[in-house]
Amino acid sequence: LRQMMGGGTQTFHFGGPGGSSGFPNGMFGGMPGFTPGGGPASGGVGGDYANFDLNEILRQMMGGVPNMGAGNSFGGMGSGQGFGNDFDAYASQFGGGGQGMRQRSRRQRQPNGNSGGKEYTRPVYCSLEDICKGCTKKLKVSFPLSGEKIYTIHIRSGWKEGTKIKFPSSRTTNDHGMEVEFPPITFVVKEKRHPFLRREGNDLHWRCKLTEQQAKKGAKLKLPLPDGSTLEVSSEKGTRSGEQLRVEGKGMPTKTGKGDVVIDFVVES
Repeated sequence: LRQMMGGGTQTFHFGGPGGSSGFPNGMFGGMPGFTPGGGPASGGVGGDYANFDLNEILRQMMGGVPNMGAGNSFGGMGSGQGFGNDFDAYASQFGGGGQGMRQRSRRQRQPNGNSGGKEYTRPVYCSLEDICKGCTKKLKVSFPLSGEKIYTIHIRSGWKEGTKIKFPSSRTTNDHGMEVEFPPITFVVKEKRHPFLRREGNDLHWRCKLTEQQAKKGAKLKLPLPDGSTLEVSSEKGTRSGEQLRVEGKGMPTKTGKGDVVIDFVVES
């Protein structure tokens, strides 16, 4: 046994030539149920170790810790119990017991990179053109413990801001041959600001400025759309600020068709 008490490590040997053991009166001198000197003993085991109580020995070595159970002495090893239960009881005096130590050992063998169940959220920025036609984006994400991973995100036509794309946790082997775990992550669609179009639902709004002359006589207008086409329309004569022109079926795609393009006129004086 190694006794790790008093700031140092001391080795004790069981038995040995001439009965020397490093203990006063031998290793088991003065212990209940043990007779030093090699006298005969009962219990079916010959020699000095035949009949002694390991619980009592450990109790005295631990400074008088109460006996945590009976019947698990050294002579009872044949019962299949050994001294596992008592070891757990004594080890609990040093922080958690044998069972706790075995659980900690299992936790240490878990793959690296586990982020404790935390779920990450990252934005994925898309233009109106991306959302109108659909596209594929690849994003690299760095995790504190796991390292970097590239995610492939398929943006579907007509998606709106706030759409979520979720990836579950995954495991892989890094460049060093170690298994790492990547936590769950959610990507949220964010629309980029368009230079001249504003999206409201499935409709696209364009703020069209006209001079007084254009408003009076009417004007031909050309509007590039996110799907790559160009909308050509004409304003009516005598158009005033605050009036609208709605063109159906030219807005953002939906499951059943498309929204509208709404032109908001502003006459500048």
